[in-house]
Amino acid sequence: MDLILANQSLYYLPFESFKQTIQELYDISNEGAIIFATMMSEKGYSMYERGEAMENGLCEVKGCPSGRLSGSSFIRFTKDIEELKEDFKPFKPLFWGDYELINLYNFEGSVQHFIYIGQK
Repeated sequence: MDLILANQSLYYLPFESFKQTIQELYDISNEGAIIFATMMSEKGYSMYERGEAMENGLCEVKGCPSGRLSGSSFIRFTKDIEELKEDFKPFKPLFWGDYELINLYNFEGSVQHFIYIGQK
């Protein structure tokens, strides 16, 4: 592969599965390949009910304030940019940052995500 796109998907994996997936993506990609990935910030889903991090790194998220969603999700939140860069080793970081989706009415709180772009 020359390009890996992982938008809003990898943070559902338990930590060990995540690390294994990153290593596998690195191993099967061509030299010079680019990875573009997003990870949920600790600010994300702040207005939802969030459990403590379990041993596998996932937190249960439930209780959508607007009632738009029902049920639970399990998410591994990323603390900061340094953790983001550590998570995506062995890729060489090219760019990192964050974004917040437009939320005109702020009815569900922050959905901040970190962005990581790296290269093999």
